[in-house]
Amino acid sequence: MVVVDKEKSGVREPSNVPDFALIERSVGFQQLMKKKKRFLVPSILLFLGLYILFPLIISYTDILNASFIGDISWSWVYALGLFVMTWTLVTVYMKKAAEFDRMAEETLKEFNYEEEKVQ
Repeated sequence: MVVVDKEKSGVREPSNVPDFALIERSVGFQQLMKKKKRFLVPSILLFLGLYILFPLIISYTDILNASFIGDISWSWVYALGLFVMTWTLVTVYMKKAAEFDRMAEETLKEFNYEEEKVQ
């Protein structure tokens, strides 16, 4: 058995470790998780649904083969729409993530925990 002297080894004990089990049961954390799920589940379902639908439609039907403008078919419009949807979801998620971060910080402050800033 090896005994390590923590002072000499440079290992430092965390001075302000929160009780994560208590935080998980808190009202603030429960509201945060509920709000995240309310946003993420529909977003993921929309994203995956539209991306999976595209190859199915172009493989098994010829609905998107019709001309949109000139030689550009509806397949190209749908594909471009997927890019637009992706960038839109990323932008919306970034704004929502800032809100989720703020809620997480408020929850941690309720338990007198301030995250150490790395400089």
